[in-house]
Amino acid sequence: MNLEQLGNIIRERRNELSFSQELLSNKSDVAIKTIHSVELGKANPSLKTLDKILENLDLEIIVVNRKGA
Repeated sequence: MNLEQLGNIIRERRNELSFSQELLSNKSDVAIKTIHSVELGKANPSLKTLDKILENLDLEIIVVNRKGA
């Protein structure tokens, strides 16, 4: 998954929940500029920041390791 795809998932879920970017920013304690940049696929958020955003959207991070890696 690339950053643009991630941003689309976040934006779509935020809209499903009828959250504004401002509301998501306040709930997740992440700057609204960061929310905006992530949704546009222009930011590469830390896992901590991403977790804060996804938690408030009832989404989760799933990490997959390649066999032998």
